[in-house]
Amino acid sequence: MKRTTKVVALALLYGMALPPAMAEGFYGAVDLAQTNEGDACNSGFVGSCNGTSTALRVGGGYQFVPMWSAEVSYADYGNANTGGPAGEWQATGLEASGIGTFPVWKDISVIGKVGLARTDLKLTNTSRSSTTTNLAFGVGVQYEFSKAIAFRAQYENLGTVGDANTTGTTQLTLLSAGILFRF
Repeated sequence: MKRTTKVVALALLYGMALPPAMAEGFYGAVDLAQTNEGDACNSGFVGSCNGTSTALRVGGGYQFVPMWSAEVSYADYGNANTGGPAGEWQATGLEASGIGTFPVWKDISVIGKVGLARTDLKLTNTSRSSTTTNLAFGVGVQYEFSKAIAFRAQYENLGTVGDANTTGTTQLTLLSAGILFRF
């Protein structure tokens, strides 16, 4: 989580340093999520385990037009005890996505996202790790509090992460809620 704190601090400093004319369209986001990787508990590398964890994601993007934006984010998907000799799994990742925002009523919009997710999965008590790059997709809702602040809730599927020969594999999904800050 220390790495995540540094990323948040840098993103905030960067956002404050942008001249107002350049900042038009830029935004930052912070999401708290519940990850689900339940099928990791069925791999041969773990004993009894917990298939969920808490994640923190920070990101930034640019709103090209009212309905379309691009976003890049970093997430610490958390740790989960495998219950076996492998120890805990740790997952982090980067994601680049295109996001469509479709207004449905007053300040409420449906959002959809498609992009690429690069996920690093490590087992703490071993030297086993793997990196995967997958198509990621998600859907959600967004509520505009003001022109500068919005709340969003999303479901995302980041695909199958891990390697069958080293770390085991799991389908990584997350359910998140967060705040979006426009500059």
